[in-house]
Amino acid sequence: MADDFLTRFVGNTTRAKLLRLFFFNQTQSFTLPQAARRVGINPKAVAKEISFLEKLNLVRRGRLMITLANGTKRAVGGKQREPVWTRNETFKYTPPLSKFVHEVSPVHYKNIIVGLRRSGRVAAIILSGSFMGDDTRPADLIIAGDSLNESRLEIAVRALERSLGREIRYAAFTTPEFRYRMTIQDRLLRDTLDYPHLVLLDKTRLL
Repeated sequence: MADDFLTRFVGNTTRAKLLRLFFFNQTQSFTLPQAARRVGINPKAVAKEISFLEKLNLVRRGRLMITLANGTKRAVGGKQREPVWTRNETFKYTPPLSKFVHEVSPVHYKNIIVGLRRSGRVAAIILSGSFMGDDTRPADLIIAGDSLNESRLEIAVRALERSLGREIRYAAFTTPEFRYRMTIQDRLLRDTLDYPHLVLLDKTRLL
Protein backbone atom coordinates (compact mmCIF):
# COMPACT_ATOMS: atom_id res chain seq x y z
CA MET A 1 0.00 0.00 0.00
CA ALA A 2 1.51 3.32 -1.07
CA ASP A 3 2.34 5.83 1.70
CA ASP A 4 1.48 3.25 4.36
CA PHE A 5 1.73 5.15 7.64
CA LEU A 6 0.81 2.11 9.75
CA THR A 7 3.76 0.12 8.40
CA ARG A 8 6.11 3.02 9.02
CA PHE A 9 4.67 3.55 12.50
CA VAL A 10 5.04 -0.06 13.70
CA GLY A 11 8.23 -0.54 11.67
CA ASN A 12 7.16 -3.93 10.35
CA THR A 13 5.17 -4.82 7.22
CA THR A 14 3.99 -8.19 8.57
CA ARG A 15 2.80 -6.66 11.84
CA ALA A 16 0.93 -3.88 10.03
CA LYS A 17 -0.83 -6.35 7.73
CA LEU A 18 -1.82 -8.56 10.67
CA LEU A 19 -3.17 -5.58 12.60
CA ARG A 20 -5.37 -4.75 9.61
CA LEU A 21 -6.41 -8.38 9.26
CA PHE A 22 -7.58 -8.67 12.87
CA PHE A 23 -9.02 -5.17 13.25
CA PHE A 24 -10.86 -5.18 9.91
CA ASN A 25 -12.27 -8.67 10.58
CA GLN A 26 -13.07 -8.45 14.27
CA THR A 27 -15.46 -11.39 14.44
CA GLN A 28 -13.35 -13.79 12.37
CA SER A 29 -10.85 -16.35 13.62
CA PHE A 30 -7.81 -17.37 11.58
CA THR A 31 -5.52 -20.38 11.64
CA LEU A 32 -1.85 -19.69 10.98
CA PRO A 33 -2.07 -20.86 7.32
CA GLN A 34 -5.23 -18.77 6.77
CA ALA A 35 -3.63 -15.64 8.23
CA ALA A 36 -0.47 -16.15 6.16
CA ARG A 37 -2.51 -16.62 2.99
CA ARG A 38 -4.67 -13.56 3.64
CA VAL A 39 -1.72 -11.21 4.22
CA GLY A 40 0.49 -12.82 1.56
CA ILE A 41 3.47 -13.44 3.85
CA ASN A 42 5.27 -16.69 4.73
CA PRO A 43 3.85 -18.59 7.76
CA LYS A 44 7.11 -18.43 9.76
CA ALA A 45 7.10 -14.62 9.79
CA VAL A 46 3.37 -14.54 10.50
CA ALA A 47 3.74 -16.98 13.43
CA LYS A 48 6.40 -14.75 15.00
CA GLU A 49 4.21 -11.64 14.77
CA ILE A 50 1.04 -13.39 15.97
CA SER A 51 3.00 -14.56 19.02
CA PHE A 52 4.04 -10.94 19.64
CA LEU A 53 0.45 -9.67 19.30
CA GLU A 54 -0.78 -12.45 21.59
CA LYS A 55 1.71 -11.42 24.30
CA LEU A 56 0.33 -7.88 24.07
CA ASN A 57 -3.23 -9.27 24.50
CA LEU A 58 -4.26 -7.79 21.14
CA VAL A 59 -5.25 -11.25 19.87
CA ARG A 60 -6.27 -14.38 21.72
CA ARG A 61 -5.82 -18.03 20.91
CA GLY A 62 -8.78 -20.36 20.55
CA ARG A 63 -9.75 -23.69 19.01
CA LEU A 64 -11.03 -24.28 15.51
CA MET A 65 -14.82 -24.72 15.65
CA ILE A 66 -17.19 -26.40 13.22
CA THR A 67 -20.96 -26.01 12.91
CA LEU A 68 -22.93 -29.25 13.06
CA ALA A 69 -26.07 -30.03 11.08
CA ASN A 70 -28.27 -29.12 14.06
CA GLY A 71 -26.68 -25.67 14.26
CA THR A 72 -24.55 -26.30 17.34
CA LYS A 73 -20.80 -25.76 17.34
CA ARG A 74 -18.00 -27.94 18.62
CA ALA A 75 -14.22 -27.75 18.66
CA VAL A 76 -12.31 -29.77 16.09
CA GLY A 77 -10.30 -32.57 17.69
CA GLY A 78 -7.79 -35.23 16.70
CA LYS A 79 -5.35 -34.66 13.87
CA GLN A 80 -7.47 -31.78 12.55
CA ARG A 81 -7.13 -29.87 15.80
CA GLU A 82 -5.57 -26.51 15.04
CA PRO A 83 -5.33 -23.26 17.02
CA VAL A 84 -6.97 -20.10 15.75
CA TRP A 85 -6.51 -16.46 16.67
CA THR A 86 -9.04 -13.66 16.84
CA ARG A 87 -9.12 -10.07 18.01
CA ASN A 88 -9.29 -9.79 21.79
CA GLU A 89 -12.50 -7.86 22.43
CA THR A 90 -11.94 -7.79 26.21
CA PHE A 91 -8.60 -5.97 25.99
CA LYS A 92 -9.11 -2.39 27.22
CA TYR A 93 -7.10 -0.83 24.40
CA THR A 94 -8.88 -2.69 21.59
CA PRO A 95 -11.45 0.08 20.79
CA PRO A 96 -8.94 2.97 20.53
CA LEU A 97 -6.45 0.82 18.64
CA SER A 98 -9.17 -0.28 16.22
CA LYS A 99 -10.09 3.34 15.56
CA PHE A 100 -6.43 4.21 15.01
CA VAL A 101 -5.81 1.33 12.57
CA HIS A 102 -8.92 2.26 10.56
CA GLU A 103 -8.07 5.96 10.44
CA VAL A 104 -4.48 5.45 9.27
CA SER A 105 -5.44 2.83 6.67
CA PRO A 106 -7.16 4.87 3.95
CA VAL A 107 -8.31 3.16 0.78
CA HIS A 108 -6.15 4.26 -2.14
CA TYR A 109 -8.79 4.41 -4.87
CA LYS A 110 -6.28 4.91 -7.68
CA ASN A 111 -4.61 1.60 -6.78
CA ILE A 112 -7.97 -0.18 -6.98
CA ILE A 113 -8.67 1.20 -10.46
CA VAL A 114 -5.17 0.40 -11.74
CA GLY A 115 -5.30 -3.14 -10.34
CA LEU A 116 -8.73 -3.96 -11.77
CA ARG A 117 -7.97 -2.51 -15.21
CA ARG A 118 -5.43 -5.28 -15.73
CA SER A 119 -8.31 -7.77 -15.90
CA GLY A 120 -9.87 -6.32 -19.06
CA ARG A 121 -11.77 -3.32 -20.46
CA VAL A 122 -13.33 -2.11 -17.22
CA ALA A 123 -16.23 0.31 -17.73
CA ALA A 124 -17.51 0.80 -14.18
CA ILE A 125 -16.30 0.22 -10.63
CA ILE A 126 -18.60 0.66 -7.63
CA LEU A 127 -17.54 0.41 -3.98
CA SER A 128 -20.10 -0.57 -1.36
CA GLY A 129 -20.35 -2.79 1.72
CA SER A 130 -17.22 -2.83 3.87
CA PHE A 131 -15.73 0.08 1.91
CA MET A 132 -18.63 2.17 3.20
CA GLY A 133 -18.58 0.63 6.67
CA ASP A 134 -21.75 -1.40 6.03
CA ASP A 135 -21.22 -5.17 5.96
CA THR A 136 -24.97 -5.77 5.50
CA ARG A 137 -24.74 -4.85 1.82
CA PRO A 138 -24.58 -7.83 -0.59
CA ALA A 139 -21.25 -6.86 -2.20
CA ASP A 140 -18.21 -4.73 -1.47
CA LEU A 141 -17.16 -4.29 -5.08
CA ILE A 142 -19.11 -4.35 -8.36
CA ILE A 143 -17.32 -4.32 -11.71
CA ALA A 144 -18.74 -3.94 -15.21
CA GLY A 145 -16.69 -4.34 -18.35
CA ASP A 146 -15.89 -6.32 -21.45
CA SER A 147 -13.32 -9.00 -22.23
CA LEU A 148 -12.83 -9.48 -18.50
CA ASN A 149 -10.35 -12.23 -17.72
CA GLU A 150 -11.73 -14.11 -14.72
CA SER A 151 -8.37 -15.38 -13.48
CA ARG A 152 -6.76 -11.93 -13.74
CA LEU A 153 -9.75 -10.39 -11.99
CA GLU A 154 -9.48 -12.94 -9.20
CA ILE A 155 -5.75 -12.21 -8.83
CA ALA A 156 -6.44 -8.45 -8.72
CA VAL A 157 -9.11 -8.83 -6.03
CA ARG A 158 -6.92 -11.14 -3.92
CA ALA A 159 -4.08 -8.59 -4.16
CA LEU A 160 -6.48 -5.92 -2.89
CA GLU A 161 -7.49 -8.20 -0.02
CA ARG A 162 -3.88 -8.63 1.05
CA SER A 163 -3.32 -4.88 0.83
CA LEU A 164 -6.48 -3.94 2.74
CA GLY A 165 -6.43 -6.81 5.22
CA ARG A 166 -9.99 -7.95 4.61
CA GLU A 167 -12.04 -10.22 2.40
CA ILE A 168 -13.72 -8.52 -0.56
CA ARG A 169 -17.08 -9.79 -1.82
CA TYR A 170 -17.37 -8.84 -5.46
CA ALA A 171 -19.57 -9.28 -8.50
CA ALA A 172 -18.55 -8.78 -12.13
CA PHE A 173 -20.78 -8.31 -15.19
CA THR A 174 -20.36 -7.65 -18.88
CA THR A 175 -21.46 -4.17 -19.92
CA PRO A 176 -24.66 -5.42 -21.67
CA GLU A 177 -25.57 -7.58 -18.65
CA PHE A 178 -25.03 -4.65 -16.30
CA ARG A 179 -27.29 -2.42 -18.44
CA TYR A 180 -29.97 -5.11 -18.49
CA ARG A 181 -29.82 -5.57 -14.72
CA MET A 182 -30.22 -1.82 -14.29
CA THR A 183 -33.38 -1.81 -16.44
CA ILE A 184 -35.04 -4.64 -14.50
CA GLN A 185 -34.19 -3.14 -11.10
CA ASP A 186 -31.90 -6.05 -10.23
CA ARG A 187 -31.92 -6.62 -6.47
CA LEU A 188 -28.13 -6.79 -6.10
CA LEU A 189 -27.69 -3.45 -7.86
CA ARG A 190 -30.60 -1.83 -6.06
CA ASP A 191 -29.33 -3.02 -2.66
CA THR A 192 -26.04 -1.37 -3.61
CA LEU A 193 -27.07 1.83 -5.38
CA ASP A 194 -29.93 2.70 -3.01
CA TYR A 195 -27.49 2.83 -0.10
CA PRO A 196 -24.18 4.63 0.51
CA HIS A 197 -21.75 3.72 -2.26
CA LEU A 198 -18.93 5.24 -4.26
CA VAL A 199 -18.62 5.18 -8.06
CA LEU A 200 -14.89 4.98 -8.76
CA LEU A 201 -15.23 4.65 -12.51
CA ASP A 202 -18.03 5.13 -15.04
CA LYS A 203 -16.45 5.38 -18.48
CA THR A 204 -19.56 4.67 -20.56
CA ARG A 205 -22.22 6.39 -18.43
CA LEU A 206 -23.73 3.18 -17.15
CA LEU A 207 -24.89 4.87 -13.95
